[in-house]
Amino acid sequence: MNKLLTIALAALALQAAPTLRAQTAAPSSTHTTEPLGFHCQDATCDGELWMPRGAVKPPVIVMAHGFGAQRSWGLPRFAERFVQAGFAVYLFDYRGFGASGGAPRGVVDGREQVKDWEAAVDFVHGLSQVDGKRIGIWGSSYSGGSVLATAARRPALVKAVSSQVPFVSGWSSALQFPLKYQPLAFWYALRDLLRGKDEEPYYVPIVAKDAFAALVCPECWEGYGKLVPKGSEPLNRVAARVFLDLPFYSPGSSAADIQAPVLLMAAEKDGLIPVEGVRRVARKIKQVEYVELKGADHFSPYDALFDSVAGQQVAFFRKQLAR
Repeated sequence: MNKLLTIALAALALQAAPTLRAQTAAPSSTHTTEPLGFHCQDATCDGELWMPRGAVKPPVIVMAHGFGAQRSWGLPRFAERFVQAGFAVYLFDYRGFGASGGAPRGVVDGREQVKDWEAAVDFVHGLSQVDGKRIGIWGSSYSGGSVLATAARRPALVKAVSSQVPFVSGWSSALQFPLKYQPLAFWYALRDLLRGKDEEPYYVPIVAKDAFAALVCPECWEGYGKLVPKGSEPLNRVAARVFLDLPFYSPGSSAADIQAPVLLMAAEKDGLIPVEGVRRVARKIKQVEYVELKGADHFSPYDALFDSVAGQQVAFFRKQLAR
């Protein structure tokens, strides 16, 4: 009876998952922005092309967000640095997120999101505004793993990869999930999978303060919240089925097949992604620049270490995408 009561109370808490707010960088006059979507599977992914003013067919960097986020969360600051350095940038949202099409909404599925990445790279390759022979891809956290898998699957098109605090092993990350929450995670995932095709998924919060959530780490609540643009009220939810899918998704397993140079940046004190796993993946990549951010947690690259991290990424893309 006590166990059932605990589950019921936790379920009620999920329905009142908090919204998150933070600040974002001010708009820049360094580039033009053009809305451009692309087709993937049975939906259209929403995206936008940032072009440095006065540039003629510049190299281009493709970017997408991490776990359950949107492209406006933390990515524009990095994109601004890239366009200031003369790169075009293409940012997009996965199917089921942001203004992209696709249903059900809010489902994090790594294998399906890699399909979005492949479609995005193919789309950008065909754009007349950029040099499709000089494509770099950038990902962070969950998308940091996705760019590794994408580079392995698109060796002819991807010429450089920046992978920041990457999700590389589902099993390794699952072992970080608090033991006390594992029964609830399993129960909620089953509830989600038992929903009918026409029913909305069973959602859980992405982050929560000192409570059950999809992402649980010392830095998660504050760090994730800082990514959300000021005035935005995101749903802070993800379909619970991710708990059964994530342990068996390991994009780092494609490391040996990557042909392009890779800048792999890990956080020494990452509370979500064990740094040992990122080190192992780095050793398997043929051309890798491995940077371990000492004392950093999972969200440090977006905050305290932003200038240093962004500067190293600009230097890497300049080196790899120069004519």
